[in-house]
Amino acid sequence: MSDTLYSDDAVTLEARDAALYLKGAPGFDNAPALATAGIDWLQGYGGTQVSFNLCGVERTSSATISVLLEWLRTAQSKHLEVDRITLSDRMRELIEMAELGDVFPAHETSFAAAGDS
Repeated sequence: MSDTLYSDDAVTLEARDAALYLKGAPGFDNAPALATAGIDWLQGYGGTQVSFNLCGVERTSSATISVLLEWLRTAQSKHLEVDRITLSDRMRELIEMAELGDVFPAHETSFAAAGDS
């Protein structure tokens, strides 16, 4: 079952199968709402592991990285194990360019095509 946590004309955030799925073109205008929606879900989540799937992210910016970092901080504060972070090619390139690959404490970081989910 999938729960839509946030949706507007540019982006959708869904929760399903112990994971947050971000799709579309997040930017500075919707980053605070995306961060809050993900944090609220993580705060209420009762599992021990969580994943973040950003394969559907079509446009990247530092705002998207900030959202992901907020989710990671929340997961860490709740002692959730981050099982996997799956990134679109564009997200991976931005994270590598910013030299932030070591910041993401996932056991497995997957790099997948934008069409994968």
